[in-house]
Amino acid sequence: MSRAKLQRPERKPGRRKAPALLLAAALSLGGLGGCSVSSAKKTYLLAEQLWTDGKYAAAVAEFDKVAAKDPGGKLGQMALYRAAVTEAYFLSRYGEAIRKLRQFAEATKDAAQSWEAQKLVGDLLFSKTEQYDQAVLLYRMMLKLKPEASEAPEFLFRVGKSHFFLWQFTEAVQVYADLIRRYPASEWAEKASYEIGVTYFTRGEQRPGEGGRGVEAYQDSMDAFEAFVKRYPESKLVPLAKFGIASCLEEMDQLDAAYHSYEALASTYPSPNVIQIKLIRIRERKAQRSR
Repeated sequence: MSRAKLQRPERKPGRRKAPALLLAAALSLGGLGGCSVSSAKKTYLLAEQLWTDGKYAAAVAEFDKVAAKDPGGKLGQMALYRAAVTEAYFLSRYGEAIRKLRQFAEATKDAAQSWEAQKLVGDLLFSKTEQYDQAVLLYRMMLKLKPEASEAPEFLFRVGKSHFFLWQFTEAVQVYADLIRRYPASEWAEKASYEIGVTYFTRGEQRPGEGGRGVEAYQDSMDAFEAFVKRYPESKLVPLAKFGIASCLEEMDQLDAAYHSYEALASTYPSPNVIQIKLIRIRERKAQRSR
């Protein structure tokens, strides 16, 4: 299963707020006074103009100046957030983006804004920087903070997948099972059910010489994939799960059963060439044994 990807916001003509409107929105919430107002306003407007012109690095430099001039004010916070989002989406400076987003989340008094900033931090940790241990900590904190949040099933899924990427297979399966139990009707429960099979199979690949434990993992994987197919017969993941079943049979050296399973997938599996390669390899293995 592919990793989630950070989506860059689409830039459409006429959809972008004018710099003056953004500035007015920030100042309406309170902020600077005296000479600092004029200086920060000019710098913020310059930053927005640079951003509009596509000069993102230069825009971030100016946003940073505003944040430094008004660290506790609304304008400074908006500049901090704008700098962080720009670095995340347009400059791939993920470390700096994470640092600034965390700073913003702690400083803002708006709970909704703080939540959105932390969501983006989680996305960067999980999708871009692959700091899976940090992603687990963040998502568990957010789940504790808002256990009934609409994003909770996805957060749990990412916790499970993070454990998987860390090769913590037992923990991954436990999280997936918890997700299925708590959110059985969600799309993430379906994905988690499939991922349990993937996790067991990967554990089998990591234990080829551990006294049969690899075979045990392949059996667990096959059982999980079969349960998935039974529970979600209309899922788009069914061909992949059936491929997983065939792969388990092949790894357990049940070559005839594996061959028939692969053969049955010839018309439905997304990559028919892969099926043909599998069939050829099994025929070659059987031919070698008959010599």
